[in-house]
Amino acid sequence: MLALQPAIAQLLGLKTFKLQDDNKSFKINTLYKSRAGYIYCGSTNGLYQFDGLKFIKIPFSKAAARDTVTALFEDRSLQLWVGFKNGHIAKMIKGKLEFFEPDEGSPVVAITSFIQDKQNDIWFSTNGEGIYFFKNKHLYLIDSADGLSDGHVRTLALADNGDVLAATDQGINICTLNGTKKLITLIGPRDGLPDYYVTTITPAGNNTFLVGLQEKGYCLYDHKNRLVTLPAGTANWKGGQVNALLAVQNSVWIASEENGLLLQKGFNDPLSIPAIETGNQKIIHCLLTDNEGNIWMSSSTELICTGGDKLKLYPLYDKNLFESIHSILADHQNAYWIGTLGGVLKYEENTRMSFQHKMFRIAELNSKTAITSLYEDTFHHIWIGTMGKGIFILDPGTGAYRNLTENPLLQNASILSITGKGNTICAGGLEGVAMIFELNEMNKTIASKTTFTNYKNIANISNTYIYQVFINRSGKIFFGTDGKGLTVMENGRFINYNHKDGLKDDIILSFTEDKLGNTWFCTENAGIYKFDGQRFKNYTIANGLSDLKITTIKTDRQGNIIIVHIKGVDILDPSTGAIAYLDNKQGLGDINPDNGGVSIDTAGNILLSTENGIVVYSPSEKTTIQPTTIIDRVQLFQNNVDEHIRGKFSYNQNSLSFYFTGIYYTDPEQVQYQYKLEGLDTAWVLTRDRSIPFPGLQPGSYTFHVRSSLSDNFESALEASYKFVIEPPFWKRLWFIILCILVGAALMLWYMKAREKHLKRMQQLKHDKVRFQFEVLRNQVNPHFLFNSFNTLISTIEENPALAVGYVEQLSDFFRNIVNYRDKNVITLGEEIFVLKTYFYLQQKRYGNYLQLNIHISEEEKNQNFIPPLTLQLLMENAIKHNVVSKEAPLLVDLFMENGKRLILRNNINSKISKEAGAGMGLQNIINRYNLLSGETVLVTKDNNFFTVSLPTLQKDI
Repeated sequence: MLALQPAIAQLLGLKTFKLQDDNKSFKINTLYKSRAGYIYCGSTNGLYQFDGLKFIKIPFSKAAARDTVTALFEDRSLQLWVGFKNGHIAKMIKGKLEFFEPDEGSPVVAITSFIQDKQNDIWFSTNGEGIYFFKNKHLYLIDSADGLSDGHVRTLALADNGDVLAATDQGINICTLNGTKKLITLIGPRDGLPDYYVTTITPAGNNTFLVGLQEKGYCLYDHKNRLVTLPAGTANWKGGQVNALLAVQNSVWIASEENGLLLQKGFNDPLSIPAIETGNQKIIHCLLTDNEGNIWMSSSTELICTGGDKLKLYPLYDKNLFESIHSILADHQNAYWIGTLGGVLKYEENTRMSFQHKMFRIAELNSKTAITSLYEDTFHHIWIGTMGKGIFILDPGTGAYRNLTENPLLQNASILSITGKGNTICAGGLEGVAMIFELNEMNKTIASKTTFTNYKNIANISNTYIYQVFINRSGKIFFGTDGKGLTVMENGRFINYNHKDGLKDDIILSFTEDKLGNTWFCTENAGIYKFDGQRFKNYTIANGLSDLKITTIKTDRQGNIIIVHIKGVDILDPSTGAIAYLDNKQGLGDINPDNGGVSIDTAGNILLSTENGIVVYSPSEKTTIQPTTIIDRVQLFQNNVDEHIRGKFSYNQNSLSFYFTGIYYTDPEQVQYQYKLEGLDTAWVLTRDRSIPFPGLQPGSYTFHVRSSLSDNFESALEASYKFVIEPPFWKRLWFIILCILVGAALMLWYMKAREKHLKRMQQLKHDKVRFQFEVLRNQVNPHFLFNSFNTLISTIEENPALAVGYVEQLSDFFRNIVNYRDKNVITLGEEIFVLKTYFYLQQKRYGNYLQLNIHISEEEKNQNFIPPLTLQLLMENAIKHNVVSKEAPLLVDLFMENGKRLILRNNINSKISKEAGAGMGLQNIINRYNLLSGETVLVTKDNNFFTVSLPTLQKDI
């Protein structure tokens, strides 16, 4: 008799991670999974982000800040809120924690939880001050004055109708806002709550909540009907305080104070069994599930992970028995049948804590006869395929069995597989055995003969091994042969497919069918194929398979293709082609490589025969089997760019670094990446690094793409991207180029107009200069000037011949200067003063000392300033022309600079009684010339005493 093995299901894939920083361990107070998939750990040393490999400390924006995290929450805008033991609140912004300080002030006790209501207002609870919420940028408090039963609030939950449920030391408080009015309703023992002390409230779907209690385990609360229900498993609760609850499908995970992690299968399950062995750490604080269905919890300083109940081990037998197992089966009651030497073992669950077993021996089988296949028909009889002894039918109710002897071929046949659909049963084996049995009402008892068809003489089937016969949902029958490819029977017609049809291997071992009706099969050395009835698609190592030597394929309840090989199990999503892996890293152990060593139970779970017992793979709904790719942050010159910005960078902001993660907690070390920068790269680059720098990018539009995969196949990998633009410098931008063109055109137009204006001005200047020269010559050579000059010369010759010679020389110089300067626009002020002195000399010989000229001009001013030629001479001449020069009325002329910018010629006024003809023409000529030369104004002023002309000085020759 075999000894009964322990029957408690062991959850596989247990991993522990100790939170340490600088060789110091810190306590984990709270856990939170972000929408992106990261796990955040609030600890006595602040906040940490966990990616499956390491803890990453989230720094405070104030480097000196230190605090203990007690609550975490991510709102709908993906803003992470952090509550602290001292009542402070922070937000994570650009990868750092920034304290949030409301105008009304912050609590002084620990923050215990956050929620966001349907109006997007943030609520948070405290350990002693009640509940706060933000509304219209103001902070409001709900406490005992509003009817709150207790200020110590453990957690908050949001009901479907918008009510806020608060777990307190005095029952459940239902908080409802009606405008500004706060309404509080208490759910306590009078309402069926078994314990006043509520430790946690967790949503369980359909407006129902799991309520954790201090002494009575947990209960269910239906908020719509205000109904409290006690699950069967909590009738005699001995697990101590419940710290956290988690609803996953129909199971309840319970974090207890005294018995560690407990699992209750269904709310009506009478037992809550220990889910994992936590060693000396029996106190579990927090619970959450990741996107892959793993269960995470905290225990003191450790973060603990298990695969949940998706991968359970039932250690029903020892390793010696495993060596003889070639087939397993789960019947309609989910009892486990194991084919071993000499018969079959049935393991039937007695209670959640133990199994009972029964051995059905078959006398015809000896110690060397292998049972290769097991199948349950519609009458719940067990069909047993053997090597060399044919097929037996067993009645589990009576234990009776018989050997099928309807055909002599069956008596010594070696059967490799038995399968079926409805009343049709198919068997395949060595030497071309391919039989199809049709059951009827007579076969309710095993003694009744069966009717069958033997396909021994069919081409491409006979005289070869039939590894498996398979019936798909449309009734087609598939035969997997040893070397003759695939044969399909439809409506009595046989079609063969082999290497001529594109199959790389003609040895077909196992079949399954996906949810779309495609038939899948595995080969001995060429991987697996999908067959849609017309075309074959091959999946190999290049597509992500772990091994080409595949023994069995099945379809799980989620529609994934389960691929079993000696290294473990590959899980292929037929809709995307993504592949995940189960192996010894998840505690799978060595797998039975036989085709019959894999089965499916009534719930669609996959049963694997392993060296440690039967492993049940139960895929969870809404879980992923591939990494989730996240761009963690983008840095510009080692400074984080705001994660919400998809924007523009200037031309000198062109050195960016990208940090990314492929979150896959089941096996994070398996993840690898491909990236490319669209706009720079044309092909994907493979890497295991999680950061890529791009220095010195040229201006342009870019999109950074990154994707992650568990293998070299990235066809179905989830991708993340970041779009950005590096703008060119302003001088290369279109608007600037257009502006330059417009400015250039405007300048050209201005230049043309200015040149035209200049030419006109020069023409006018030449005209005025000619007129001026004419006026000067006319004035200076007119008869009066000449007669006066000659008279003065005659009288001088008579009186002083030597002085007459000097006079002639001065007169000659005067006319020579007129001739020399007539073609120039301007001359230096020194040259003009020389001309003026010459003219003054000639006039003074006539008037004597009654004509005075006082010049107050420095040599530097003479050399640095310019003036139109003969301007001062003409002004001097006008002064003599329009004023009396006599002993009684001497004429005094002063020449000086004013403020270093203007030249002043001033004379006293001794007006003649009658004006000479042409008066004012010379002065107007001077004004016109200055307008053409500089655009500046000649100022002429006259009062009762002086006549003054202010000339603008010119700074260069024109």
